[in-house]
Amino acid sequence: MRKQQVALPSCSVLIVAGVVFLVLILASSSYVQIQYGTVGVVTRFGAVTGRLMQPGLNWKMPLIEGVERYRTQEIIYQTVGEAESQAEYVDFPTDTTTADGQQIILKYSIRFRIDPARVDWIANNIGDERDVVEKVVKFHSRILARNIPKEYAALDLYTGNIQAVQDQFEELLTPLFAEKGIVLDSFGLRKIEFTEDYRQAVEQKQIEAETIITEQHKAEQAVYRAQAQVEMAKGEAQSTIERARGDAEKVKLLADAEAGAIQVKGEALAEYPAIIQLQFVESLSDPQGRVTWGIMPPGSFVPFLNLTPGETMSGATIAPSTVPTETTP
Repeated sequence: MRKQQVALPSCSVLIVAGVVFLVLILASSSYVQIQYGTVGVVTRFGAVTGRLMQPGLNWKMPLIEGVERYRTQEIIYQTVGEAESQAEYVDFPTDTTTADGQQIILKYSIRFRIDPARVDWIANNIGDERDVVEKVVKFHSRILARNIPKEYAALDLYTGNIQAVQDQFEELLTPLFAEKGIVLDSFGLRKIEFTEDYRQAVEQKQIEAETIITEQHKAEQAVYRAQAQVEMAKGEAQSTIERARGDAEKVKLLADAEAGAIQVKGEALAEYPAIIQLQFVESLSDPQGRVTWGIMPPGSFVPFLNLTPGETMSGATIAPSTVPTETTP
């Protein structure tokens, strides 16, 4: 029984297949897709060519040129004391001292991005994105974090004077980053931590200060109350004086009126003596009158006033009596 022989492809077929395969490889390596938010630096045999690839499909020479990608989106570098963080690059907090020697720990965040126009220089002088964070962002920020707080007293930082420190960080970091092809978007000083002993000392001082202020307020209130009582007493005294003055004026007016009435009556009686007899008779006929009279025995009449007819008293003339009197021989 004869064995069946398998026909092998000819050399020409193998050559054609190899050429087609090589063409496919070259064609696939001739195009590079650049993702949005990134740019590509073209290198040729390891050297930066200066050509920059933008997001999309880009052509390059196969097997000769390479591409180094750099993210141009915002990147966050953060110093934290715990593992929970959404930042791309996380580091330990920075410890330093204040102007008066107090130990503090700074926690901050930096949001930055790579300048697309400087990626060629960054590739030649710094490296990739991680090198940018280590050699520029981390290096400069941690140096400033140790030096800037030394210009401030601990109490100023403890009581919330953080904005001035944060502004100083931004002012100094911006040109340092720009020199290395990095754009600083924002710097945030999230927290300044003090030692427990210092916190307790400050809190005790605050309690004492609040106690002093409270006592001062109480003293001021006591002074105000005393002044109010003095003013009230003055008002009451003035009111009493005014009432007494009014009463005295009233008494004086009544006395003047009564004196005037007496004077007028006296003048009338002096001019018309018969009025007295008329008033006497009217009083006798008045049931409500207060005149009391009676018949006295002869020789027992004693006048109430030892006045002779025609004698005057207080501007009035005593009229002669019309009642006969008994005389002693």
